[in-house]
Amino acid sequence: MATTDIALFESGSGGDFSIVNNDLLMGETLFQQIYLALFGGNIQASTKASYLETEDRYDYWANSLIWKDVKTKQFNSETERTILTSTLNSSGRLSIIQAVYQDLDYLNAVVTFSVNVEILDTNRIRIIVNLSGKTNQQDKLLQLVYDNAKKEIIIEKII
Repeated sequence: MATTDIALFESGSGGDFSIVNNDLLMGETLFQQIYLALFGGNIQASTKASYLETEDRYDYWANSLIWKDVKTKQFNSETERTILTSTLNSSGRLSIIQAVYQDLDYLNAVVTFSVNVEILDTNRIRIIVNLSGKTNQQDKLLQLVYDNAKKEIIIEKII
């Protein structure tokens, strides 16, 4: 389940890179992939097949560069869009769970996962992603808290 990627941390204004000894800090988990899949894409709409030269793009830059013709591998943040457009009630909770599964679908090839969403209060939810390796690797749990009032994600707990 381990993979090497650039480590990201949430600073309250979007994911940021960590620099240690004048070099980018690397991470050894899928947590960065999950973070980008849920909160790193286009929240206005999914990536389109083509754009006008004068048209602004708000989607994840790698969608057009790396995965232009493979829509299933593009990061489009259905989760973040669903959170922003859903009422935080039991129906909205189910919609958010479905969006998380949709955003993380591409990970099914390398890991088994389950998702739960808890409504903490009128403005905050907790997204829990439980990862189980397809081999004899240790299970991991990622908990993200999204504050809808501040439009901010907090990586609350990683086990």
